[in-house]
Amino acid sequence: MSRFEEVADKLARRDLLKSQFFTLLNGCDDLGDFEINSTEDLRCLGLEAEEEGGVLRLASRLRTWSEQRFCVVDIETNNLPLDNARVIEIGAVMLKNGKKEDEFHSLIFTDFLPDSIVTLTGITTDMLKNAPNEASVLEKFRLFLGESIFVAHNVDFDYTFLSYAFQRHGNAPLLNRKLCTIKLARKTIEAQKYGLQTLREVLGITGDASHRAMDDAKAAAEVFKKACNNLPKWVISTEDLIEFTKSNKQSSQPHLPFEDL
Repeated sequence: MSRFEEVADKLARRDLLKSQFFTLLNGCDDLGDFEINSTEDLRCLGLEAEEEGGVLRLASRLRTWSEQRFCVVDIETNNLPLDNARVIEIGAVMLKNGKKEDEFHSLIFTDFLPDSIVTLTGITTDMLKNAPNEASVLEKFRLFLGESIFVAHNVDFDYTFLSYAFQRHGNAPLLNRKLCTIKLARKTIEAQKYGLQTLREVLGITGDASHRAMDDAKAAAEVFKKACNNLPKWVISTEDLIEFTKSNKQSSQPHLPFEDL
């Protein structure tokens, strides 16, 4: 867990004095050279904080998870060492109350792809030669993501990779709250393995399984929805849901099912 996530988790559990929170936040190495001193800064970078009387709270602590926007994300990369790594495709599905509100997809220009990535994804340099550059796609994606909860299958990879990409282009890292569908599925879905392809088969999720960002984002969104059908009744707020994915507690007393995308 990053130092920033530890600080955000404090705010997820209880209200904090604004001065106290920003002192903790700006002491995080994760932010690099950025200094954040206002609620507006936090919200622009994805953390939906509210201020009243010098006290900060997270909206996700008070909002029910069914009324929360969740952005289910998948990325493809050129699989190079981090300093030279580039995102080559982003796919994302915005969900609220189990329904798709919007989606985002873009290929991203790069002039080099290892043969292993071409074989795995079917993406070629010819497909990317006229695609927009990474910086412009990241800017559009950040606007799409907004203050939603960042969700992905193995979320630490996608979140960290994108956050690093933002910083590489001179921008602040992601501050959105995040949720991992692998961890959530392990608590709510019976399966021998929890890779996305296995869960597609177990849950009968249709679609292309060719390691493309949009198809995988849609599949992960279905996993998320089906997992949410099996949440225990005590999971009420968005932060309850995030905490449930991290805790040792198991599911019981399922909620009513969502419709398919």
